[in-house]
Amino acid sequence: MRQWLRQRFTSAGLDESPTVDAHQNPDMLFQGEGTNVRVVILGESLWTDRQAFLNSIMRATALAGKSNRTYLALPKAAAAHTDARLFHERGIGLFTYDHRNVDEALPARYFEMTTTALPQPEKGAADQFQNEIRELRTQVDALERTVQSLSEELMSLRRTSPRQETVNPYVPVRVLPTVTAPDDLPKFFAGNPWVEVLSRRGREERTIAR
Repeated sequence: MRQWLRQRFTSAGLDESPTVDAHQNPDMLFQGEGTNVRVVILGESLWTDRQAFLNSIMRATALAGKSNRTYLALPKAAAAHTDARLFHERGIGLFTYDHRNVDEALPARYFEMTTTALPQPEKGAADQFQNEIRELRTQVDALERTVQSLSEELMSLRRTSPRQETVNPYVPVRVLPTVTAPDDLPKFFAGNPWVEVLSRRGREERTIAR
C-alpha cells in the first residue's frame, strides 16, 4: 500500500520526505514546489483496535489545514464502518485499501499555504484583556490625581502656617531687701547672724501677704 501511494504522488511530481515522529507527524510526507501532502495510515492489523482507529483519525484531523492536502488511509473493512462526511467537513481525503488495490474514496480539500497562519486569540478573551487594561489605567490616573491633590494641600499648609519661635518662660526674680540690725540692740545680739535672718523673715511674710 505504501508503494502504491509512493508511485501515486511521485508521478504527480512530488518527492517523499522523511518524517520525524509518527505520533506527531504523518506516516508519509510528499513535497514538491509549493505543495505538500500528508498521509496518515491505519495499519490493516490495527483497524480492529478501537484506540488505534481513533488515534489515526485524531492525527489526521490535527494535521488538516497545516498542509495543502491531508489524507487518511484506512483498510476497506474499517472504511465500511466510517462516515465519510466527517472527513469531508474537515477537508480530509480518504484512501481505502486491501491486499489487491488502493482507491481514493474521497479527494482531499486543497488548502492555501502561502503564509504561515499565526494563532489568533479568541475575541472574547482579547476583549476582556483590553477591558482590564482600560480599568487599570483609570485606577492609576485616579491615584495620580489623588497624590497630586494631597501634595498641593501639604505645600499650602506649609506656606500658611506661622513659624513657631521658641519663647523662654518668664521667671520673676524676687529681690530681697537688705536688712541691717539696729544699733541700739543689747550687746548679746551684736554679731549674732540669727538677728538678720529673723528680721528678714518678718518682712518676707508681709510682702507675700500683700
